[in-house]
Amino acid sequence: MSADKILAKLAIDKVFTISENSDHEHRAAPVIDENGVYKGMFSTHEVIKSLVPSYLIGVDINLDFAKGLSPIIANHLRDVFPSRVGDHVSSESNIKMHTHTPTLEALRMLTKYGSPIPIVDETTGKLSGLISDQSAIEALLKIEAEHANKE
Repeated sequence: MSADKILAKLAIDKVFTISENSDHEHRAAPVIDENGVYKGMFSTHEVIKSLVPSYLIGVDINLDFAKGLSPIIANHLRDVFPSRVGDHVSSESNIKMHTHTPTLEALRMLTKYGSPIPIVDETTGKLSGLISDQSAIEALLKIEAEHANKE
C-alpha cells in the first residue's frame, strides 16, 4: 500500500475548523482562510502565551516575587481576548504534514510535536485531515489485523 494511502487511514478526515476571523469559543482547532487554505492551529495555549512576557517563557526561575500581578494580567487578557483567532496562530503552531508523508515520518512527528497534527494537501494548501495519537494507534491496529487475516 502506498504511503499516502496509509497516512489517509491514520488521519481523521472529518475535521471541525474555524476561520481566521472567528472569536474564541473553542479551545483548539485548525484555522483556515476563506478559501479553505490551512493557516495554522489555534489554541487557548497561544492566548495564555500572549499574556506572559516572551523573556520569561522557557526560563527556569521562581516567579514568587511577582505576587499581586494577577489583576494586571487579567486586564491584559481583556485587551487580548476580543482579538481574532488568526492573531493567535503562530509560526510555531504551523507544524503540518502533507498528504504524502510516510507513516514512519508521521509517527516521528507525532512523537516530536504531540497531537493532533494537520494534514495539508501539498498542491492546494487545503486542510485534508488531522492525525492524532489515538487515530494513528487505532488505524495501525486495524492495518495489523487486516494483515494478520491475509496470512
